[in-house]
Amino acid sequence: MKRMMVFIVGFCFCIFGFTAVAHADGDPQVKASAPATVSVGQQFRLTYTSNERLDDVQLPGMSAFTLLGGPSTSFQSGYQSTNGKTTSYTSYTYTYYLQADKEGDWEIPAATVKAGGKSYKSNAVRIHVSKGGGGAASGGGGSGGNAAAGSGSSSSGSSAFNKNDFFVKAEVSKTNPYVEEEVMVHYKLYVPAGTRFDAEISKMPAYNGCWSYDLGDRNARRQPYRENYNGKPYAVVDLFSVALYPQKAGTITISPLEVEMVAQIVVQRQRSNDPFEDFFGMFGGQNVQNIRLNPVSKSITLQVKPLPTANRPADFSGLVGNFSMRSELTRNALKANDATNFSIVISGKGNLQHVEAPSITFPSDFDAHDPAVSDKISKEPKNGVNGSRTFEYILIPREAGEFEIPEASFSYFDPSKKQYVTLHSNAYTLKVEKGAASSSNVTSIRTKKDVKELGKDIRFIRTDVPRWSMAGKRFFFLSPVYWVLLGLPLLLFVLFLLLLGKRIRDQRNVVMVKDRKASKVARKRLKTAAQYLKSGDDTRFYEEISRVLWGYVGDKFHLPKGELSLDAARQKLEERHMRSERIDEFVETLNQCEYARFAPSKDWTPEKMYEKTFSFITNMEAGLKAR
Repeated sequence: MKRMMVFIVGFCFCIFGFTAVAHADGDPQVKASAPATVSVGQQFRLTYTSNERLDDVQLPGMSAFTLLGGPSTSFQSGYQSTNGKTTSYTSYTYTYYLQADKEGDWEIPAATVKAGGKSYKSNAVRIHVSKGGGGAASGGGGSGGNAAAGSGSSSSGSSAFNKNDFFVKAEVSKTNPYVEEEVMVHYKLYVPAGTRFDAEISKMPAYNGCWSYDLGDRNARRQPYRENYNGKPYAVVDLFSVALYPQKAGTITISPLEVEMVAQIVVQRQRSNDPFEDFFGMFGGQNVQNIRLNPVSKSITLQVKPLPTANRPADFSGLVGNFSMRSELTRNALKANDATNFSIVISGKGNLQHVEAPSITFPSDFDAHDPAVSDKISKEPKNGVNGSRTFEYILIPREAGEFEIPEASFSYFDPSKKQYVTLHSNAYTLKVEKGAASSSNVTSIRTKKDVKELGKDIRFIRTDVPRWSMAGKRFFFLSPVYWVLLGLPLLLFVLFLLLLGKRIRDQRNVVMVKDRKASKVARKRLKTAAQYLKSGDDTRFYEEISRVLWGYVGDKFHLPKGELSLDAARQKLEERHMRSERIDEFVETLNQCEYARFAPSKDWTPEKMYEKTFSFITNMEAGLKAR
């Protein structure tokens, strides 16, 4: 019982002692500490110590230092004996990791802390930054001292860390290209070997004045590989690559690429007076500290040369690179009204998606429509943009005979030779025999030649006497010829009325007219959109692309403006048995177009929007013709 009373009295004494200490302390006491001397590039710790738990620490502005991470917090409590008097203490420590950037004498101003709904100030800290090449982290304990007596010594040091070892490098294939010449840019992230990290692109470069294509899949996950740079081992990640085609001469600046990343570095754990913390922390041990970094690449400056005007061909395509051209005629002998395929293939390395069909004049008796365009283009980081574009014509001769398909020409500028090159396709002779409905004396109504008599110029003299003559004299009145000539004007008038009525019905049938002209109207609007794109007017570009897509679907599938919607368009596409990926391509392109008008996307650039729209219309026309 006596021992129990002693325990209760001692417990009350302790409670009273803690309460007395708390009342004696009053407001929280916050002290800042840091090394008195560091060197440029060296990492060190800035520590704020308080006798009460803080709700918030607001760091001051520090122009000569970079904040790498923090705060890491720790708590210590215990007793200490001085001259036979035992007192209790409580200590809260908030540690920030900094790096010195500028040489000189600098002061870190007082920090503002909050506790119990009130704001308090710490002391300021002065630090001398020398020019030395140190890179190891330094512990606290410099000017400002340590706030809590008996808090134990802190271990200095961590693994060497320098924020300048984390950087983005932009590798440019050439900085002095011609207009429309391909420039490849590879963006790489460099991280010290052995460092664990997680990174993502926060801001893409702006390619003002250039047409751009992504090389490879930007969203694909890439594995780091090892590379020595300036004598140091690094883990390197290929962020992405892009092919640029300058559209104007002069100076073009590509803005930097920005990356957000978190790197894990190993820092030394501070020893504490808490035996449990020391036991589980292996008496100090090592901690992993997450540090946020924002490496930025350098901007790229291109000095773009204009194309020479001397010896420029009249049919110059405007393209720069290295190309070849070939042609093919599937049948060189056929009958009238049969069809044959004539194709021109332009292949090579350059901006192939800007290649237009070469100008070629087919014989006047041929039906030849606009060519179907198909692409086999590869866009890879290693070889850039290369492949082929094919223009395929369907030719239908309407008359028998021997016809010449002339050669086509294609001109481009070769930057390696610094001269213009003109390519020519083969010329072909097409032999056309008479078809089932062909006659030497009957001219087809589908021919494009002027109507002319195909019989003999001088007819023979008749020697027989018609039955309706008398004594060698002919009676024209009431003869068969008379009746034919009498009825011919009436027949021609009736035929004229029938053709006129058909033409009026066709003109009134706006649906049919719009169906036939949907592709031409869409391509015309695409040219207008391309002009807005080159001038940098993104707002009008997206509006025009939206008109292209909605107008094409409305005209092609007979949808009035009041009924245009994604569901209606999808239903019409499904009724035409279009492939699901084509339908999804249309819906995705239209949605991205609408989003881009109000909230531009990093992934859907105007160039990609134009490419997707052109591809959709081309594939739709090919699919509908095939059916």
